[in-house]
Amino acid sequence: MGRDAAALVVLGGIALLGNGLKAVVTSTVLVSEAQFATFLGIAVERVSLLMETIVAGMVVALAVYPLFLHRYSVRGVAMSACAVAAAAFAAFAAVTLAGANPWQREIAAYVCLTLGAAALVCLAPSAQALVARWPAAEGRKVLTTLWTGATPAGFLAAPQLAKTFLPAFGLSAYFAAFAALPLLLLALVAVVAAVLPAEGGRDRRTASLPVPVIAAFVGAVAAFELWSTLGSIAGYVAPATLASLPLLAAAILWLWRRAAPLPRATPVTPATWPLLGALFVLQMPTTGFFEAAFLFDRGMSDAFVADRATLYAAASVAGTFAAGLALHRRAGGTRLLASVWAIAAVGLASFAAYPWIDDPAYYLWTAAVSGVGVGALTLFLCVAIVSDAPRVTIVAALPSVAIMIGTEFGLEILQLVFAAAQGAGLAARGAFRVLFAAQGATALLVLPLLLAGARAGAPVKADQ
Repeated sequence: MGRDAAALVVLGGIALLGNGLKAVVTSTVLVSEAQFATFLGIAVERVSLLMETIVAGMVVALAVYPLFLHRYSVRGVAMSACAVAAAAFAAFAAVTLAGANPWQREIAAYVCLTLGAAALVCLAPSAQALVARWPAAEGRKVLTTLWTGATPAGFLAAPQLAKTFLPAFGLSAYFAAFAALPLLLLALVAVVAAVLPAEGGRDRRTASLPVPVIAAFVGAVAAFELWSTLGSIAGYVAPATLASLPLLAAAILWLWRRAAPLPRATPVTPATWPLLGALFVLQMPTTGFFEAAFLFDRGMSDAFVADRATLYAAASVAGTFAAGLALHRRAGGTRLLASVWAIAAVGLASFAAYPWIDDPAYYLWTAAVSGVGVGALTLFLCVAIVSDAPRVTIVAALPSVAIMIGTEFGLEILQLVFAAAQGAGLAARGAFRVLFAAQGATALLVLPLLLAGARAGAPVKADQ
């Protein structure tokens, strides 16, 4: 194996681990809530609050990630994130082995798991930035396919690990073993960064975004997280939650004013910004949280809901790699992108019929169709967006930011829709009808953004 081939294999491992580990650790907490509750000596509902804290930490970490990239190299940020994640998970494993009191275990879970997950989420854009520096366009497509498929693959693997590894060895051994994976990734980054081209000559004007824009973005994310946290704890019509809305509105207005000149001032292709918007909006109806809640309300078993989630993840992986194969065979262009969007939109819009259809098979095939469409469309959008990354380093981080924050934004907005429907006097079944209709409408909003990207330039070309 030649040096270039070996570097490509190592970079493939970075793409998989860099974007997959965060999915594994968050899914482990989600599918093992009962075990976490037993271990920590708390109610299962408290584990849900732990999960919200972890997700909030990940969103904030992604918000400040551009600040790190503005000052440090991708290699430095990635290696530091690996070290922090390994230390956090090792510390949690040590606390679990030390016979600590329940309250000490709970504090350790909040601090260590949130810190570890926040470090892991910084590895996703770092991995994409390293992928974008691979000189051959064909290699970048393959690596971007691996990077995109890593997240659903992580969601697919985590339940299996929770079913097999956790019962046999326990949480301590699980997180001790998990701490070794960031160290492996650190070694891979150290090796491959030495053979990749330099990061755009370290020209900060083209390698990053203006600091005022980054600061406004961080402020908007922090204000949104404050509003969503207060809404989850106290309710969306509580005085404290309502009082945070002016701050959120001011933060969004500040961000809008700071970011408005970006399409003209940043040296990227005009199609990048509408395609980023499409990627952001695409994540909003794809959390899977509300379909699971509806199926539980319908009386479906835990095993069926888990199997449906597994099917969706598997379909997303299949859609991602099918799209990667299409790109490898020189397929691409607006027509293919629109066709893939149609598959995703049909799958997501079909959720609107859930309240009227009591058929497990329907719940399964709609999950499969939407998974294939969303996985394929996500890959096409990522390939198109990161085509500018060799010239503008920060662009490689933007897909991760759009995916993570779009998911969190969609979760909170749809929760607000559900709460508003119930507040209007609708029963649970009626509120789910409103919510699924909103999900379908959100999927439709992706199309005008795709068309805007197409008008600005061909979004997916075989030679990118």
